[in-house]
Amino acid sequence: MTEVHAWWGRVFAQGSPGGNHTVIVLPGVQVVDRAAVAARFAVPDTGFVTGVHGNEITLRTFSPVEELAQCLQTSLAALTALGVPEGERRLVRHERGEQLELYREGAVTWARETAPGSLALEHTDWPNFVMAEPAPGSGPVILRQARSRVHLRCADAKQLDGLDIRAADVLELCARTGTNGLVLSAPADDGLRVRVFTTSLSGREDSATGGAVLGVGRLTALDGVRGDLAVVQGPAREEQQGRLHLRLTGRGEVLLGGTVESLMTGRTAFA
Repeated sequence: MTEVHAWWGRVFAQGSPGGNHTVIVLPGVQVVDRAAVAARFAVPDTGFVTGVHGNEITLRTFSPVEELAQCLQTSLAALTALGVPEGERRLVRHERGEQLELYREGAVTWARETAPGSLALEHTDWPNFVMAEPAPGSGPVILRQARSRVHLRCADAKQLDGLDIRAADVLELCARTGTNGLVLSAPADDGLRVRVFTTSLSGREDSATGGAVLGVGRLTALDGVRGDLAVVQGPAREEQQGRLHLRLTGRGEVLLGGTVESLMTGRTAFA
């Protein structure tokens, strides 16, 4: 019998629909098989707090099918789960990921990489199963990071909405390119429209993927764009979408923000 003390909430939601259910397993109990616990919770991402030292928090995150080297969703949720007051900054990192600085600002929690460095970009081929027109002047690239992804910048958000992407095609692409997901983005009236397909969900579409959208923000910043951008991610149905925020500063920094809503905290036991 494994008993855990856990926080359960929603990240990247706006009002009642959308966002991603997220679990943070709080420190205090040694969990032997984290992958099995995450599979039982069966939410997109389950984060385990493995250390809290001063203003530093260390995490490991699992989807129902794999461990994630980096996860912004659980990183944002950890501040609320651990009761960090608004405005106080914390350094959060995964054991195999990049370090982030996070803070809460009203309803939104913001994250930025503490040492982003230059973008590690590789040019690649446009997948033939993505029947969309590329954005002018852009080509398909792989952004190499803790969780590398193929990024396709598309010309038309409505065309992007109409795409039917098979999970099997995504998994084949990721295996061939050594990546963890496929990211499609297009300009929208008030920001950006994004769709993400990920190995953490066996090639299926994710409603909200902080690391992928942060990557979109870094590519957008290369074009000289600055300011706050609203991002809508997920399928065409609003109740399946996530709402994320990008802040592209005058200094070239890229911040990723999202709402974090607490639903419950308590103890549960698994046989």
